Amino acid sequence: MAKVTDVSLSPPLSSRSSVVQRHIENLESPNPRIRSQAAEDLGKLGAQEAVPALVERLQEDVNTYVRSSTAEALGWIGDSGAIFPLMDALRDSCSFVRRASAIALGQMQAKEAQGALLRVLEDSNFYVRRASINAIGKLGIPDLGAQLVPFLETPDPRIRRTAIIALRRLGTSGAVPQMMAMLEQYLIQPNQRDLPVVKTLVVALGEMEAVEAVPALVRVLRGYVGVRSLTAKALGRIGDPQAAVALIEALRDKKSRNLQLTALKSLGDLGYEQASPAIRPFLDEPDPRLRRTAALTLGVLKDREATPRLLAMAKDDQSPLVRPSAVEALGQVGDASLIGELLPFVDDSNAYLRAALARALSTLDGDTPEVRAVLLQLQQDNVRHVAIAAERALARCDTPVRARKKKGKEVESDPDSCPEPDKRHISWLRRFLGRT
Repeated sequence: MAKVTDVSLSPPLSSRSSVVQRHIENLESPNPRIRSQAAEDLGKLGAQEAVPALVERLQEDVNTYVRSSTAEALGWIGDSGAIFPLMDALRDSCSFVRRASAIALGQMQAKEAQGALLRVLEDSNFYVRRASINAIGKLGIPDLGAQLVPFLETPDPRIRRTAIIALRRLGTSGAVPQMMAMLEQYLIQPNQRDLPVVKTLVVALGEMEAVEAVPALVRVLRGYVGVRSLTAKALGRIGDPQAAVALIEALRDKKSRNLQLTALKSLGDLGYEQASPAIRPFLDEPDPRLRRTAALTLGVLKDREATPRLLAMAKDDQSPLVRPSAVEALGQVGDASLIGELLPFVDDSNAYLRAALARALSTLDGDTPEVRAVLLQLQQDNVRHVAIAAERALARCDTPVRARKKKGKEVESDPDSCPEPDKRHISWLRRFLGRT
């Protein structure tokens, strides 16, 4: 009888290799539950040394649940030696195993499996076909998109949604006209049941930067409840100014804070300076999220008329998260005459503000003796992300090339001198602005 080891009852193990070895032994257990659990645990451990044993279980185990668990585990481990066994498993008699194998090949981005996955698009099982569509979308082979476009016409909304996601990942621009036509159909008679597909369409058109879809997306923004915030974000991603008027209208919708926040940020993404007068009143909103986002957007739009209010916010706003945003915005506005007003913030108790100050001063003018003295002081800050921000400012890591000039010559930053903070030390402001 094969040796069976119940890991849950075993004493604590001192090494990973011992744990892996015990799970491999459990793959030979007469109990299919133990074999299945052993495969799952090996997958979670990413145990590449277990791949041969897992492949053997995939090919020979009589229990369908064990085979499907093994296929999943091989996908998590991601070893290329499992690709061809998983391709063979796409012909397994059990749909669970075929589905798990398709998912695994997608996780591994196994380009070698493209032909096998295309054949599985005709599988008799709905869930296997859907897994294959999803997997093909992860392969990163744009030419495969044409094979998925017909699935946009499938009656089942789950298949349509999966196909849209796959086409988005592949960047299949040829599918945009059909996606637009689908969106137009959903607009004729908006229905809550269609929301999952509509949301997926909106996100896809935004990420594919489909300028031709802007008119349809504007109609969604103005009238499709449940997807308006996503649409505002998509319009910002596309970046076409013809969406600006609708986004400004969305600012007036006080029933949806999320919509207002997204519209504010998207107007910044559009670089639509004419929106500044509509944005300035948000600097006085009770909600600190609106004040913060409005400040950052006005900074992006370089709205000098907002500088007095931004400076007052930097000094006196009640929110510890709004004040750093105001400082960041003042740096983006680009008015070097404000440097004297910003320098005293070097001793502020708000660490997020000090980090924002380093970037703002570098952006405005990082070469003056006064600014460098402050940046050198911030470089010695006890808070790690503040010190890193100052180091990056001194190295001119975040300053546009056109602004890095000395005596009429551009000064390039040295990539090797630009410290990168780990996730623990990235301030909320960097994450918010997407500058990590």
